[in-house]
Amino acid sequence: MKNLNHEACEYNFTTLFMWQHLYKTMYHKGENFIVIIGEYEDHKFTVIPLAKKENLKNAFEFIVDYFQENNQNIHLRAATGEFIKFLKENYDERFNYIEERDYFDYVYLGESLRTLKGRKYQKKRNHVNYFLKEYDGRFEYKRLNEDDFYECLNLLEKWTENKEDDESILSEKIAIEKVFKNYDKLDVKVGGIYIDSKLEAFTFGEYLNDNMALIHVEKANAEIRGLYPIINKLFLENEFKDVEFVNREEDLGVAGLRKAKLSYYPHKFVEKYTVLEV
Repeated sequence: MKNLNHEACEYNFTTLFMWQHLYKTMYHKGENFIVIIGEYEDHKFTVIPLAKKENLKNAFEFIVDYFQENNQNIHLRAATGEFIKFLKENYDERFNYIEERDYFDYVYLGESLRTLKGRKYQKKRNHVNYFLKEYDGRFEYKRLNEDDFYECLNLLEKWTENKEDDESILSEKIAIEKVFKNYDKLDVKVGGIYIDSKLEAFTFGEYLNDNMALIHVEKANAEIRGLYPIINKLFLENEFKDVEFVNREEDLGVAGLRKAKLSYYPHKFVEKYTVLEV
């Protein structure tokens, strides 16, 4: 997948693996493409075929045939602008295109997140500087592995205590546990911050392509001022010190999450669309 150079978080193996239980994803491997089929609320959908540009038409024809055989109109999710252009050029007015702002990925300049330089990051630096002063000599950043994941899960339990017990929280917990259980088979890097020898924040991510990091999860004790910006900063400084871009995924339309992601001043968005057959 990395060789295809996608910028959207959906086109990453770990993302697909994390959420397979929710979307019931399966795949078909053709001679020069891979097609992914999912199901949500009893409706089948697909995403952009994993194929080089010259093989896209062949891959998409497989999708056309698959949906016809299942007596369903084609339903495509997480389609990027470039793929929309391909569809319009090859399938004329066969589809409707719906912009999905809640699913736009936030992409930042790596150097901006690592240094927090500039006037617009003054508030972030204030929080970081407060943390550094308040916990001087008491905190440690550490790359985590299988021996540490039980501490991450304990922190996750604490993080969910004041959250509504809804399906999304439970589903995310399952997704995180799957990553930890299969850590040796995945490409993810996991980092954490200890304060007084107690884990208070953890995060994990990986390379989405050669020049972009993808941050899957970030959890921290919200009662500790500066902890979220410092785990964000130190994780990138230590694990992705050279990437030009950082994808921090979408906000799902959650007001607080959108505010937090916008506060880091994204460099750009990876725009996504739902495509429905007319």
